[in-house]
Amino acid sequence: MSSFPRHPEEELLLGYIDGELPSRKARQVRRHLEACWQCRAEVEELQKTVADCVRYRKTLLAAQEPPPQPWPDLSREFARMDASMARESLWARVMRPRWAAAALAAAAVILAVVYELREAPSVQAATLLKRAVAAAQSAPQPVRRVEIRTRTQRFTRTIGRKGGVTTASAAPAIQAMFQSAHYDWDDPLSARSYQAWRDGVPDKRDEVATVPDPKLPAASCYRIQTIAAEGDLAAASLTLRTTDLHPIEGRLEFRDQEWVELTEIADASTPDDVAISVVNPVEHSMRPAEPSRPAAVTPGPSASISDELKVLSVLHEIGADLGDPVQVQLSEGRVVVGGMGIAAQRQRQIHELLDSRPNVVVQFSEPLPPPAAPETPPPSAVGAAAPHNAAAGLEEQLGGHAEFAAFSSQVLDWNDKAMAHGYALRKLAQSFPAVVEAGLNPEDRQLLRDMAREHTAAMTTQWANIRRVLIPVLTSLGGSAPEGPGAPSATQWQPAAEDLFRASRRVEVLLSILLGVAPGEKAGADLPSQVLSAANQLRADVDHCHFLLARQ
Repeated sequence: MSSFPRHPEEELLLGYIDGELPSRKARQVRRHLEACWQCRAEVEELQKTVADCVRYRKTLLAAQEPPPQPWPDLSREFARMDASMARESLWARVMRPRWAAAALAAAAVILAVVYELREAPSVQAATLLKRAVAAAQSAPQPVRRVEIRTRTQRFTRTIGRKGGVTTASAAPAIQAMFQSAHYDWDDPLSARSYQAWRDGVPDKRDEVATVPDPKLPAASCYRIQTIAAEGDLAAASLTLRTTDLHPIEGRLEFRDQEWVELTEIADASTPDDVAISVVNPVEHSMRPAEPSRPAAVTPGPSASISDELKVLSVLHEIGADLGDPVQVQLSEGRVVVGGMGIAAQRQRQIHELLDSRPNVVVQFSEPLPPPAAPETPPPSAVGAAAPHNAAAGLEEQLGGHAEFAAFSSQVLDWNDKAMAHGYALRKLAQSFPAVVEAGLNPEDRQLLRDMAREHTAAMTTQWANIRRVLIPVLTSLGGSAPEGPGAPSATQWQPAAEDLFRASRRVEVLLSILLGVAPGEKAGADLPSQVLSAANQLRADVDHCHFLLARQ
């Protein structure tokens, strides 16, 4: 569960990257990163900085030449200098002309370095944009198709046809958002439009990073991100190919939590201005339906969605979909397995199981680390925050602090296990929405639903344990849930899984406040009743999702 009311400190993120955090704290950071693009960007920048430092050190050491002769013993000369300087005051030594000049020069260098470090990302971003605009102006502008995605829509626009722009009739609201943010709607995926918006932002912070090309992993791209202190547009990013500085992706984060993603479409087969409405939208954009390969067909030179599903099944069997940040995606005819912050033992296990499979590539973000020493269990975090009134009452009801600490540790452990299955179930629902599941063959569809049912069954067990110990204690504190849970409305298991995830997160937050591990200013006066009511709704959502999964 998450214990960060805002964002983790940089020291905590560094510890996460280095693998030095205890397991519970690492899970908390990992779950925060899954929901926070700002912290994910900061982690990527920290990793890039560390990699650059390591690379620079290796390059510097390799370029050093051996000394022409052994270094002389300077101890006697230093002793003589110390003896002579001991007779002078510090001020007299500093005010010597050559020493004063050296001190001033050193101060100037320090100020210049600080200024350069502070200004370098902005200068680099401005330079890249200027070069990208010049490159675009010097080359003929072909007709391009740009896919535009939001929380609720996905459609394409044709840019540059016959010197004009085809405006999608399904996007007046999105066009109004662009105009309000002073971002060019006529040609949104361009360096010129990004530069014009960025130049109009008075108070901003830029970040520049080198990232893999999303369509060609062997190549690389520059990603420019600009965070604005004010205005309708809170942040924007633009991805440029390193070879020709051509924009291929963009993302706009609006102040009202809305977002728009822009992607250049290489295939020109998509009809103009096609709008696709998404029912029960989730954070991730929908993927196109891809028919799975019949089971009787021998694997060919290109991977299919059936191969992706079978890789997920292998990871599920070893529990790598529970808490480990393993990413699986179908890209360029291959199933690519990767991730960041994965333990050495887990990396070796995944390599052993998947390296021999055709059309499967295992690529972790960092080299395989050496085996880590056994982890020492972290001290209990219960009581670290100012205890809520309900926490104090709960401690008294249980008979003392020791009993309260044991009770809280057990409940938090059950909650962690339940939430791990909740995240895994949600990821399955997002990766295989109903339109994709409909294209699977019967064997693959059964495999997908079996994995999802195992997650709901595990969540049922963990939440039943939590309810069993919570209900009598919270009832004794005056808690009650008089109203029955709301009837779930989803008719397919994918949106039901999203409803279940939201209900789980609500219970997790309320439990954190109840047990004193999170501040409870907004919890309300009747926290025990809120916990019981949320737990009842969660049980109804789990049962409904499990029922939909069992229905063929």
